[in-house]
Amino acid sequence: MSFDPKSSILGEMNWSIMILATFFMFLSFWKKPSRIKTILLSLISQISEQFKIALKSNKDSSEGIFIALFLMILFLNLMGLFPNIFTPSSHITLNMIISFPLWMGFMAFGWTKFTNKMLSHLVPNGTPTALISFMVLIEMISNLIRSLTLSIRLMANMVSGHLLLTLMGNLMENSSIIMVMILTLVQSILSSLELGVAFIQAYVFCMLLTLYSNDSDFN
Repeated sequence: MSFDPKSSILGEMNWSIMILATFFMFLSFWKKPSRIKTILLSLISQISEQFKIALKSNKDSSEGIFIALFLMILFLNLMGLFPNIFTPSSHITLNMIISFPLWMGFMAFGWTKFTNKMLSHLVPNGTPTALISFMVLIEMISNLIRSLTLSIRLMANMVSGHLLLTLMGNLMENSSIIMVMILTLVQSILSSLELGVAFIQAYVFCMLLTLYSNDSDFN
């Protein structure tokens, strides 16, 4: 595994793999029924219901943006589980490219269309009068760094597991046969956990964006 898209065997091709895989999926995936297609459609249906509940909307159009984003981030996360392929979602630049425009759009829409409601979000219910100014400052800072914290959260969770697997792989070079077998078993377990992390982090990333959109009444 590599944390630098230019340092592995595939080099610059790491980024083009994402485009090629998506291209082949659209060419051949939907042509005939398959078990993978059934599982994916079931996953999309379940995720769609979760997003619809989070958005508090009965419309089918609102959650479509987040479903597409979920599938894209999930695919990026899963790429890192293959040897010698850089994980795009472990790079904060890519995460910011995804999160910042969406967050900015939600904020611009909310402050333009629902200014009074956006102002009310700056002061939580039950805040003592003496703390109102302080709470407004805290809420403003919290809102301003949302896209950054969202990107860092995804990056940190993807990098941490990959880093641990990489360090364990390096330990195998000078280890005994028994130690290599133990490390291989542990790596297999961690790889399974990383598969779950790939799904969970894609879900959390998109779910937090739905909450941000709720604050601005974007849906």
